[in-house]
Amino acid sequence: MRAVYLTNRGLEIREVEEPKPGYGEVVIRVKVALTDGTDLKAFLRGHPILREGPFGHEYSGIVYSLGEGVEGFRVGDEVFGVNTAPCFKCGNCMRGKFNLCENLKKNMVIGSYAEYLLIPQQVVKINLFKKPPELPFHIAPIIEPLSCAFHALEKLPIDDVDSVLILGSGSISAMFSIILSNLGKDVLVSGRNEEKMKTISENAGVKWVKFENLGKRFDLVIDTTANSDIVKTGLNLVNKGGYLFLFAGFKEGERIFLDQPFIHYNEIQILTSFHHTPISVRKAYNFLLQNFRKLEFLISGFYRLEDINLAFENMAKGKGFKY
Repeated sequence: MRAVYLTNRGLEIREVEEPKPGYGEVVIRVKVALTDGTDLKAFLRGHPILREGPFGHEYSGIVYSLGEGVEGFRVGDEVFGVNTAPCFKCGNCMRGKFNLCENLKKNMVIGSYAEYLLIPQQVVKINLFKKPPELPFHIAPIIEPLSCAFHALEKLPIDDVDSVLILGSGSISAMFSIILSNLGKDVLVSGRNEEKMKTISENAGVKWVKFENLGKRFDLVIDTTANSDIVKTGLNLVNKGGYLFLFAGFKEGERIFLDQPFIHYNEIQILTSFHHTPISVRKAYNFLLQNFRKLEFLISGFYRLEDINLAFENMAKGKGFKY
């Protein structure tokens, strides 16, 4: 089968053997794999988790083969899911920190840019879902980044927030905009890509403004850019008693220096989140099924597997949201 590998030279398509499912595992024939901001970071500058090797982690497809012991799925089922599942046995899982599971890499779906994809046993048990007929294959994989957005919002006392500034104009910014506007929050998006901000505004029903025109303060500022200069700007725009949320991970070694007296005397809370939990995945699943048409604009185009470099080159230039 054909599969895309991330190498130090870029993306390569290789001919490799089809995966075979072990006990409790499922192999799917991939219908759609979506590009993702995390994959883009790995493509451009490396990533602490996504090393060289099979590439891609957002997927939907059709069950192709089953290992022994699989329950709830049959060959031919249309499915979609997320990329990991917690073990429920390690120290972090026992503390309820499922997104920080110490065995996350052992239970990871990787290699969705391929004809066939192996789904590990733990993911099959917890985070693989049958796809309802009305949910299109090309929208279903959005469940993974959407789960990360819902996990972030779990960290916030959302009832304490009225006004929200979202820094960045990518797909995660759009997802936060849709979720928070649905909750009745006053949302403003600010970024460098005017075309994408307009698209988010039109589809999410939120306002947008260029960075240089930002003025007022907000109860919550969410950074989706991983740009240290933008984060410093965002901090200065947080209301007293408000929240700065650092959603995106910086490049390894990059640092930010914060004005501690400003943070202290204005009682600003700085929060972060990583990945997703079974609870946030279920929230994303329910939201996706009810609102998938609102998210369809995030699919900016379609490419054949052999043209995957074109998709990532477009994303690197700021063209489109997801391919």
